[in-house]
Amino acid sequence: MTTAPIPPSRPDAEKPVEKPVEKPLNDRPVVLITGASSGVGHAAARRFAARGWRVFASMRRPERSEALRAEADERRWTLQTPQLDVTDDLSVTRAIGAMLQETRGRIDLLVNNAAYYAFGALEETTPDELRAQMETNLIGVHRVTRAVLPAMRERRAGRILVVGSVSGLVVLPAVGPYHTSKWAIEAWTETLRYEVSAWGIGVVLIEPGPFKTALHDNEVKARAAQAADSPYAGLLAAYERQAKSLRRAELPALINVIERAATARRPPLRWPVGPNAFSAAYLRRFVPDRLYELVVRFVFRSRSR
Repeated sequence: MTTAPIPPSRPDAEKPVEKPVEKPLNDRPVVLITGASSGVGHAAARRFAARGWRVFASMRRPERSEALRAEADERRWTLQTPQLDVTDDLSVTRAIGAMLQETRGRIDLLVNNAAYYAFGALEETTPDELRAQMETNLIGVHRVTRAVLPAMRERRAGRILVVGSVSGLVVLPAVGPYHTSKWAIEAWTETLRYEVSAWGIGVVLIEPGPFKTALHDNEVKARAAQAADSPYAGLLAAYERQAKSLRRAELPALINVIERAATARRPPLRWPVGPNAFSAAYLRRFVPDRLYELVVRFVFRSRSR
């Protein structure tokens, strides 16, 4: 597995943002970011805008863009906040069509960030609940990427950046829906990298560990798992206690890596970053399945009592 090095000393420190050299609008690199209303997408939009990029910070609910647009106006950033729902074909077609018309067919970078976190025992996760998780975290990435690839192929340039997760490298009980989507995105991203390289299009995968974002503030628990008499109640309680105790890194460390992956001349495929990234990306591959299973069973049994 080819991986990028973890950022050097003081990874939590945000890079100083230098005042970008003013360029004519049509000469500025163009980035489309999905899920930019908060968290990683919001922070990435601010970083690229501050670097002088022409930013399309898309989001499903544009009414949440007021603060970002106000900051962009104050700092004179070239930033727009189009409405884009990654689960809706028409929304994607309209938003990207309008963007490409405005940029004369130019898009240098797509940051596939929109996602949400669903959890619950698999038996208690309905097909519709699992389908919804995949629709956003996998199919949504596929839908948006397909919409921008023709323009990138036409220019024979561009980069696709996918925000995955260490949850695509390891597994814990009670997180089956989310793990499933992130394991799938690993295969999807690597396959795409091979397929589009002939047109000069790069594809990279960011694999963050736990960071301080709103991901878990908006998590979705399987409906059946919310019942007091769930046979998995003890397991789910153990998982929730463990999740609350996780060390979460500051967001600038992740944004630094996203910027590096977006601008590196020859970027590797995978970029693990943050807490647990090293153990997930490296150590887990060398730990026998039997030993890993024993550790998981011990942790969750001891915490469910």
